[in-house]
Amino acid sequence: MTINKQKKRRISKKKLLFLLAVVVVSAVLITGLMMLLTVGRELSDSMIELPFLAGTQYFGMGQHIVYAQDRLLVCIDTSLNIVWRLELFSSGLQYTNNDDIIIASGQNVIQVVNARGQHLFSTQLDGDVESTRAGKDKVAVYVRQALDDTTPAYIVIFDLNGTSLYQIDVTDRYVIDYGFDAASNSLYLLELDVSGSVPISRISTYRPETQSMTGIKELKDQLVGSLYIFGDQIYAVGTNKLTVYQSLSTNDRSVMVYGWVLVDVYPLSDPRFVFIPTKSETAIDIIRVINGSGSEIKINLPPDVFRIIHGADRIYCFAKQSVFVYTVDGKYVRSYELPSPISDVERVLGRYVFVTQNETVYLMPLP
Repeated sequence: MTINKQKKRRISKKKLLFLLAVVVVSAVLITGLMMLLTVGRELSDSMIELPFLAGTQYFGMGQHIVYAQDRLLVCIDTSLNIVWRLELFSSGLQYTNNDDIIIASGQNVIQVVNARGQHLFSTQLDGDVESTRAGKDKVAVYVRQALDDTTPAYIVIFDLNGTSLYQIDVTDRYVIDYGFDAASNSLYLLELDVSGSVPISRISTYRPETQSMTGIKELKDQLVGSLYIFGDQIYAVGTNKLTVYQSLSTNDRSVMVYGWVLVDVYPLSDPRFVFIPTKSETAIDIIRVINGSGSEIKINLPPDVFRIIHGADRIYCFAKQSVFVYTVDGKYVRSYELPSPISDVERVLGRYVFVTQNETVYLMPLP
């Protein structure tokens, strides 16, 4: 019996390399095709179109979104379900809020509402309401009266029952900013004194319950534009320095910020302050993130970035049609393509932002 033995064919080294190259190229092409087919889908699929236009008065409150609809305030959740509605005393009002209360203000009237849509109190003031500030359990109102021979101005503080706790006379004073600390225990007042030869930035703190001033600090070496209180520390952002005070009687430390402007703050026990160069008019090419403890990083950015949002564990840099994501240590993570060009971005609801495309407003989770 004759048995025919077939010889096993061996693949040559050249053919093997060619086949491996084909496999690699195919994998790259498939991956690229999948990326092209899914560009923008990760974000567009999660973006929720909101039931109001960009010109509407709207804001985030806790885990909800509130917007004005004529005389109605409407509160919805992130699935667009209506949580509550409340009719106010007028339309065309101005709003100030935090996660606890909403202040609606007209010419000389305010109405205060809690996070459940319940009316707390309304009051009429002797003068025009210039602005309002919301604390955890207090309300501050800046009021200016126009009389024949003088224009008195004052800041009045109410509790949530509508009881006036304290009134500060600010007539002929240049008030830059005012507000409460997170616990609503202290009211701060930032003003500019131009009565002398050199302008002075003055920081004052008050205790409304005791109707007393608790601290005062005058800064002659720079003009202070904004003030933040986190815990027991006060952060003053000026033209030259970011200065941290344990109290107004001490000067703990400062960081030079001349040539930089503050664009975002993330509140933590060690807060993070995001600065961009003063010259950044249309696009931001670099950011500087300074921690309250004094450490800092700089991040060089891709072209056309116009908005920075500092999150809990990521830094989000928005261009017209892209989002570039970095770690809080400044390391690049990845980028996302937006489905269409955007014109504005606002922080809201923790890990969400409001994104505006033309007149349409979307709620978008931060990736």
